[in-house]
Amino acid sequence: MGDVTTTRERAKQATRQALVEAAAKEFSTKGFDVPSLDAICARAGYTRGAFYVHFKNRDELVAAVMEHVLHAFLDEVIASGDARDDLETTVERFITMALYPVAETVEKAGVASEVWGPPFHRLLEACSRAEKVRHAFIEILEEAIERVAAAARGGQQLGRLRSDVPPEEIARILVLLALGVTTLQETGLSIDLERTRDAALSLLRGRG
Repeated sequence: MGDVTTTRERAKQATRQALVEAAAKEFSTKGFDVPSLDAICARAGYTRGAFYVHFKNRDELVAAVMEHVLHAFLDEVIASGDARDDLETTVERFITMALYPVAETVEKAGVASEVWGPPFHRLLEACSRAEKVRHAFIEILEEAIERVAAAARGGQQLGRLRSDVPPEEIARILVLLALGVTTLQETGLSIDLERTRDAALSLLRGRG
């Protein structure tokens, strides 16, 4: 009985994941409003009935897509396993991926796979329209700050990052930098991304 339950749970999770990934692709190219639920379900290979097993409405799907895309981004940026030994690299990778335009991320930052979803302004629009989506976005930002702060704290302990700035503040600066640069990129403002990255790293490496 236990094996049957486990198999069903795995199948259920696989269905939900397929729907989220299909929605992420549809939203990425067409925005949040254009793709129909039927189109998303068809892309995932399931019926509309399968959708309602996992999501009450479209807002829940949008929140799930946001979590999926941004968590993938955090996982690509923040080192895990043996790579945690080099926590300054984690911070540098965070800055690099935050600064490079979406189209160049894979090539410039050495990302294993595409982790970007809909344009940033689309995410903000979705947050303004649905409380559930806004809460999901806030939770992800809070998680980003916690994870980057942990990396910064480790870098300080190894003497690789300045010690006179609390790691939580370093994390907030990096998250704000990521959000700000992403916004500027979408407005078309020309930025010397490498100089900005190097300046930020220079400030973080200063000795207090």
